[in-house]
Amino acid sequence: MNEERVSFTNADGETLSGVLHHPAQGNSRGAVILCHGMESNKDSDKLVYLGRAMAQRSIMVLRFDFRYVGESSGRFEDITYSGEVEDLKAAHALVQSRISGKIAILGSSMGGTVAMLFAAQQPNLAALVTVAAPIHPERFPSRVLTPAQAEQWRAQGFTHYNGQRLNLSLLDDLESLDVPQAVKKITCPVLILHGDADEIVPVEEAYEINACLTNSKRLSILPGTDHRLSDPAVMQRAIAEALDWLTQHVS
Repeated sequence: MNEERVSFTNADGETLSGVLHHPAQGNSRGAVILCHGMESNKDSDKLVYLGRAMAQRSIMVLRFDFRYVGESSGRFEDITYSGEVEDLKAAHALVQSRISGKIAILGSSMGGTVAMLFAAQQPNLAALVTVAAPIHPERFPSRVLTPAQAEQWRAQGFTHYNGQRLNLSLLDDLESLDVPQAVKKITCPVLILHGDADEIVPVEEAYEINACLTNSKRLSILPGTDHRLSDPAVMQRAIAEALDWLTQHVS
């Protein structure tokens, strides 16, 4: 295998940083794009492992930093779901320029929601895997802020979450999204992975994603695990299921 550092530009002119995993054999059977969550980046252990494991299966992989984190340009305070969808469009275009085969996406947490929103617009996607993805991101403010804090967010134009500033643009974006309606438009096969003890995104949202999907799908509820899949054994099970699903659909 070899790993190639790449940079590319989104529609807003931001520079995004990524790593392409190339199969050692040279010829790729397909490609997978990996999308990290809100407080993660392309270099998380899970994404690095997935990138290398897929490359061993002769599948090209792109893991990249969304515009607000890691080695990409931009500021965390400007994060929005719609902005990340644009980043994923740019990542997809890069992969399309490198390979003529099928392309699939794996997205974790916020990255999973972004992947679903993108998949609703991309009928040619080969497959999708979501890990602990919210179908109701608009409920984020009520989960992490008191009503008074949420009101203050709108009044002053920003708030703070885990020490990071979030601008009003995120709140406006959340109010404009209809993820369940988008999910109904997804046509590719989808694997839904979710812990039944997820303290951030209730497992009920995984069941709702499954109910909204009208095509080939599989719901895998991971017992006794949290949002980050902290139990190593559960994490290995989730990774194994994701690898098999993606390999099956892009090869």
